[in-house]
Amino acid sequence: MRKFFAGVVCCFLYLISLLPLGVHYFFSGILAFILRKIVRYRYSVITTNIARSFPQMKYPQIRQLTKRYYSYMCDLFFESVWDYAHSADAIRKRVSVSGVEVVDDLQKKYGHVLLVMGHCGNWEMVSGMMIPDKDRTPDSYSSNPTYMVYKAAESDFSDIIFKKLRMHEYRKFHTLGGVVESKQVLRHALKNKDSKAIYIMIADQNAIGKHDPIVDFLNQKTYMLPGPDFLATRLKMPAVYLRMDMISRGRYHIEYEKISEPSENRGEHYVTREFARLLEEDIKKNPVNWLWSHKRWKRNIETD
Repeated sequence: MRKFFAGVVCCFLYLISLLPLGVHYFFSGILAFILRKIVRYRYSVITTNIARSFPQMKYPQIRQLTKRYYSYMCDLFFESVWDYAHSADAIRKRVSVSGVEVVDDLQKKYGHVLLVMGHCGNWEMVSGMMIPDKDRTPDSYSSNPTYMVYKAAESDFSDIIFKKLRMHEYRKFHTLGGVVESKQVLRHALKNKDSKAIYIMIADQNAIGKHDPIVDFLNQKTYMLPGPDFLATRLKMPAVYLRMDMISRGRYHIEYEKISEPSENRGEHYVTREFARLLEEDIKKNPVNWLWSHKRWKRNIETD
């Protein structure tokens, strides 16, 4: 029954997504106003996160960035809905890519490659990183399976919808792969260790365990998820930073930067520390381009 209703929801989303992007942005503007002015959705969380991350900012600057953030956040939602019904070519017009040789060379050398990214740009449109069919070669990462690592939703119904939407993206771009729950990713990678594959992990969420790596990030001590270091170490997998920057409204650019290779002994939690450094640099360059509405620093490291 859950699958049936999930299918109904997906059909409804598909019909809505057929609307022109300009119409989606019209409703995005209305929603942003409602969330900011009427509902005040997580207003204190957003402003506190920004203020602590940029202590040099004056209140008018914080207020302006907060206003822009609500617009960005609502655009993400409506762009993701619009994405559903539109072709791979339409997505590629909005997502440009550079530095593909970084991933191609590492995949040719090691087979598996870990791409680590933050909640920047529009991560729901990250499938735009796939190279067009006519330009693919056997050594292109777009010719091999790509797996998105995710944490299963608490609601089975929501989880089913997420999987349906994500699998639709893979079929659209003629790409092998799928979604892998974070608790299953190690087993999955070991099972498929003899084949080439890309694993994408969004790793800037607030960590849970007290023994997770701690880094200096955006002017404060921050717990980071241990997953990237764990996979890179256990599977001897090279790690690459996937940078996704918002160029203008509805237009994004993806770029790759190598973090480490298995042959490089850079010390404990190097992948996490370097990922945090690169992510922080990008956030400082374009502050609105990050998910500020999460309670990232709700745990006090000093008292843990």
